[in-house]
Formats: sequence, structure tokens, C-alpha cells
Amino acid sequence: LALVMAQGKKDDAEKPKASTTAILVAAVRAAHLIWNDAPLFSDTYALQMVTPFWRQVAKRRWLKWLIADVVLGVLRPIHTEAILRVRFTEERLREAIADGVRQYVILGAGLDSFSLRQGDLADGLRIFEVDQPASQAMKRERLVAINGSVPDNLTLVPVNFETDRLDEELRKAGFDAETPTFFSWLGVTYYLTGEAISDSLDRMSSLAAPGSRIVCDYKYPHDLVPAEGMEFVQKLEKFVAGRGEPMISTFTPDAMNAEMARVGFQEVDSVSPDEADKRYLQGRTDMDAPAPGFSFALFRK
Repeated sequence: LALVMAQGKKDDAEKPKASTTAILVAAVRAAHLIWNDAPLFSDTYALQMVTPFWRQVAKRRWLKWLIADVVLGVLRPIHTEAILRVRFTEERLREAIADGVRQYVILGAGLDSFSLRQGDLADGLRIFEVDQPASQAMKRERLVAINGSVPDNLTLVPVNFETDRLDEELRKAGFDAETPTFFSWLGVTYYLTGEAISDSLDRMSSLAAPGSRIVCDYKYPHDLVPAEGMEFVQKLEKFVAGRGEPMISTFTPDAMNAEMARVGFQEVDSVSPDEADKRYLQGRTDMDAPAPGFSFALFRK
């Protein structure tokens, strides 16, 4: 195992430095498509997006078992969460496009391959992917390797959410504040300070024309986590903190609704862990229950 992990570090070091969680989420998407008979979400480019080590983990049964099921087995509920939240997001995006939305902003885009795999949806959209500069460097490198170039309707926007002005960077990138927009903000809020979250929402609201929508996920405070889920939550927090990405912000559903209402967005649909299980899994035995303590929701201006 030590040799396997050492080789993984060596291989990953050859790529531009990106968020560890962004790489892991892409690997989860790749493995889900390969090993689940009826995938809930099909990211057909995820395997090509990840680093060589995680590519091998995703596609080789014994490595997936060793790394994902044994070494990182306690984290499997967050794998389910990562699949369900993007399934929900792209369902809501399709509805928004039918209503006339023509801009899509992916905040904390990581290695998402929407611009490559969703031709029927993506071709009619102006897409902006916002992420930290290092993750965007890796993303650009992978897009060029896979596609030959960055797709014409995709703009990569490097932003540090803690220090940069989101609205200014998007405007400079060609964002049209008069056009209704769909914002996807997944896997980000719990890594930011409350001040950075509020500032980002202020700036999104200033850019969002009427009819714009936001999907985001958020982490519950510990007192809303069922007792049987606390071991998972604590181990997850320890795992990501150990990789330099501590989870620092939490919201109750009421608090998130209030924060969104403050900037002019009202909740349309909310998915708790129990609701996610009911809506998407329905007794499936090939996936773990959704991670306790996390929720995702759609809001509209």
C-alpha cells in the first residue's frame, strides 16, 4: 500500500497542483460510471480529467477496493453526496435552460467536464468556470489534452474567493449581467469563512438578472447531525483538514434560506440527506446512503 500511495504522489506531482478534493471528486465520478450498473450521473470525461494515479484507482477493481473501500472506506457516503448533488444540479439546469437561461457559472468548478460531455445543453450556453488558479491550470491542461483546446463557449476565470472580487473577475471575463444565469456552487461553502460566503453571494446577486438561479450545497452544524452520523462527519473533517482544506463554515437550513433571502433569492427546492435517499436511491444496495450533515438546494431570484 505504501508503494502504491508513493507512486500516486509521484504521478500527481507531475501535474499542475490542484485542489485535492477536486481530484477526488472527479475520481469518484469516474468510478461511479465504471462500476455502477445504472449510474445516477454519467461523467464520461472524468477518467481523463484525473491524474494518472487516480485514473488507475478508478478503473482497476483491486485498486478501487483497496483505496476507496478499505483505506478511504469511511468516506464513501460523501461519494454518494458528490454524485447526487451534481445529478440534482444538472436536472435543475436543464429546466432553467428550457425557461430561457443562457449563462452557466460553475463556482469551484474543479475538474467538472460539463463543457465537453453535455453537448445538447452546453452548446447553447455561455459557460464560466470559476476556481482557484492552480485548479484552473490543471483544468486547462486537461481540456487541451482531451479536446485539443478549451471549448469556444467556455471561459476559465481564476478567482480566490477569500481575496478576489467575484463580480469584477466575471465581468472582465465577458459575463453579461443582463442575461439570466444559472450558478452552481457545489463543494465550496464549507471551505470558506462566513464573510467570504456573504461577500460572494452579494456579488452573485449584483450580477444576477431576474430569473437567475443558484444551486449550492452546505454543511450542517454538529447539533443537526444524527448521533449515528457523527463518526463519519468527524472523520471527514479530519481527512480534509489533514490535506490543507479544513471545513470551517456551517448552516442550518433556516440560516441558509435567510442568507439567500438577504441577497434576493428564494428557495425553490431543498434536498436533505433523507430526501436525497428517497428521491434518488430508493433502496439501491450498490451505493452508500448520502452523507449525513450535508444538504443542497435550489434558489431563484
